[in-house]
Amino acid sequence: MVQLPPEIYSAIVSYASTRDLLALSRTSKAFQRAAEPKIYECMILRDAESTFLGCHAILARNAFRGPYVRRIFIYQDARRATARNNLSAAPPQFWLVIQHALTKTENLETFCIHDPTISHSWILNHTDFKFQLREATLRLPWDSNTVSFLQTQRKLLILSVADARDDGPLFPLPPGALPMLEVFSGPALVAAELLGSPLKRVQMTTDEETAPLVPTIVADLGKIMKTLRTLSILGLPEEFVLETVHLVATSVLASQLRYLGLLRLPMMREWDLLHRSLMKLSVLVMLEVEVTQWDPAPNEGLQRMILHEFRVFCPSLQQVVFWHSLHRFHWYSRDGQWHCLHTAGRHPANDNQWRIV
Repeated sequence: MVQLPPEIYSAIVSYASTRDLLALSRTSKAFQRAAEPKIYECMILRDAESTFLGCHAILARNAFRGPYVRRIFIYQDARRATARNNLSAAPPQFWLVIQHALTKTENLETFCIHDPTISHSWILNHTDFKFQLREATLRLPWDSNTVSFLQTQRKLLILSVADARDDGPLFPLPPGALPMLEVFSGPALVAAELLGSPLKRVQMTTDEETAPLVPTIVADLGKIMKTLRTLSILGLPEEFVLETVHLVATSVLASQLRYLGLLRLPMMREWDLLHRSLMKLSVLVMLEVEVTQWDPAPNEGLQRMILHEFRVFCPSLQQVVFWHSLHRFHWYSRDGQWHCLHTAGRHPANDNQWRIV
């Protein structure tokens, strides 16, 4: 077979899909050398078997493929789960292989791991990690291993973490940690540990135990978080909503917040404080509210009336979203007219509008 210049192989590879890259890499060693950097650039490992094989591929032949890897996603696809092919049943040796592979990925920028058991944070405890992440999604416990690992990630921009376990203390981040962090999604108590980061977008999750602390956390954010542009709070009970919105409106956030949600909207007779708060949110563009608890559910006519009332007090509003159970009614203004886009089968926790406004 006639050998072509390496530039030709690279040019061909640059136009190939992922499936074609795998086929090309098997045709010749020249194509394999050209294709492998793209094949291993993004590794999506959907179950225990693919994770084990993928990590061994990184480690093979003195881990020469390690520098190719920039993004790794490890999770359990429910459609692939069997008794033997399941991350939740994987032995400690399996997680050691993941840890070892990570020590070879010096150019890793995005790391997403969903541990079904939320118990293997120890894989982050290794002194040979050379990468500096830009984005991390960690379904791992917020413990000393996770905190120690995050202290080393000085370039991290986006962080999403799972709920911390309730059987131990919350491990604090030291001052100066995560100096570039702009986006956070996770438990409210963890958000309280990030007041020293230049956050621009925050989504906090709450439960019955942490909900009473949310007003205090928001008050702290409002004192020092001059960079914050979007604030989403999931699961906040109705009795804390008006107080929380009032704290936002009477803080430095009032003149900079562009998105606020997801508010469990109380019945209309209790809106005086909400109206006064909306008047102070001078640049608010989008508001998301939950009306699942309303009986009967507000139809689109009542929704339109409510959004026009909000606009009286907050003229900057351009989008209002009503959530009723898994139904999302997205109202938006175009050419002076309000339009509604209704979608079903969605969940607020999976909606990322707060990240893009």
